[in-house]
Amino acid sequence: QVYDYDTFSADDIMGEAEVDLQPLITAAVAFGDAGMFGNIQIGKWLKSHDNALIKDSIINIVDGKVKQEVSLKLQNVESGDIDLEIEWMPLEQ
Repeated sequence: QVYDYDTFSADDIMGEAEVDLQPLITAAVAFGDAGMFGNIQIGKWLKSHDNALIKDSIINIVDGKVKQEVSLKLQNVESGDIDLEIEWMPLEQ
């Protein structure tokens, strides 16, 4: 669920968003130590009728970190979008 943030009143639900983390996990595990690579694209989560992606979601290595940019249409509301940047952090860090 996605909420807005209100300082002086209750937060309101803005909608729902579902993110498939498997493409990020698969790409991060396949490349291992991201610090060994330059800035490159290593994966993609494709927009389809089965997900709420606004556009294809690209997975990159940026400055030694695996990151994914995700733009989703919010679900169960009239309209709304959310933009996320997800970063893979191995447990040993």
